[in-house]
Amino acid sequence: MICATKASGPPEHRLLLPIDWNSEELPTMPSIAHRLIEMLCRREMETEEIYELISQDPALTLKVLQICNSALYGFSSEVTSIKHAVVLLGQKEVVQLAVSSLLAKRFMTVPSELKGHAETLWHHLIATATLAQEFAVDSEEPDLYTLGMLHDVGWLVLMSQAPRVFLSMAEEQGRSLDELQAAWGVDHELWGGKLLEKWNLPEPFQVVAFRHHHPVTDAAPPKYLLVTALANHLANTMGNCFLQVDLAGIPGDLLSALGLDEKAYQEMLEWAQQEREKIAARSRTFSM
Repeated sequence: MICATKASGPPEHRLLLPIDWNSEELPTMPSIAHRLIEMLCRREMETEEIYELISQDPALTLKVLQICNSALYGFSSEVTSIKHAVVLLGQKEVVQLAVSSLLAKRFMTVPSELKGHAETLWHHLIATATLAQEFAVDSEEPDLYTLGMLHDVGWLVLMSQAPRVFLSMAEEQGRSLDELQAAWGVDHELWGGKLLEKWNLPEPFQVVAFRHHHPVTDAAPPKYLLVTALANHLANTMGNCFLQVDLAGIPGDLLSALGLDEKAYQEMLEWAQQEREKIAARSRTFSM
C-alpha cells in the first residue's frame, strides 16, 4: 500500500509503539462482513443465503443496489433486489460488493483530520484487490479480492492508537518504508496480522497482512501471498500510493517465485496502467 516493497526478510527486531489490543478504539470487523467473508472462503454459496444475510442490513442492501445501478455496471434496466443482482453479476461479485461496502464504511471511520489519508488508503486497497483478482488462476486459492482489501489493515491500528504519529509520518518524504517505520516505531504488517487474528479471520488473511512486503521468506510461499504482493506493488507503481516514501523496484525473487520475468512484469504494469480509470471509478463508487 505504501510506495515501497521490501526486498528481503521481515524487519529486524526494534522498539515499537505500544498498542493496546484491548482498547475500544481499535477497529472492529462488522459481523455481517465476517460472515460474508466466510462465504467467499467456501467453494459453494447459496443465493438464498446471500439474500437473507445482506437483507438483514437495510442500509447495506440499499448500498449494494445503488452500486449495481451505477455507471460502474451500466445495466439498461434497474436492479431491484439482491436476488436480481446475483442473477446479473453472479454470487461472488455480489458478496464482494457487500464486503467492500462494509469495509469502505469501516476504513473511513477515523478522526476527521485523517479522513483524507483514509480515503487514499481506500483507493490503494481497491486497486490492489482488483488487480489481485485479475491474476487468480487457481479456484482453490482464497478469495484474492478480499485478501487485497485487507492486506493493509495494520494502518488502521496506527490511525486509531496514535493518530499524531501517523500524521507526522505522512509529512515525511524521501525515506524508504523500512526507514520510516523504524524511525517512528511502526510495523503495519505485524499489527495488521495481529488485528486480523483478533477478528478471527482465516490464516491466509493474517499471512497476507503480515508478509505482503516480504513474501518470499519461505522455500514455498503460498501463491495467494505472492499474487497479493505483486498486486500491491503494481498498485503502488501505477500511482495508488499512501505515504510519500521511495519507490523500490519489483523484487526479483518475487518475480522468480511467480515464474515471471521482467518483460512479463512490464506487460502486466502496462495493462494495469490502462485499467487506472476503471479502478478509480470502482473506488469512487463505494464512497458515494
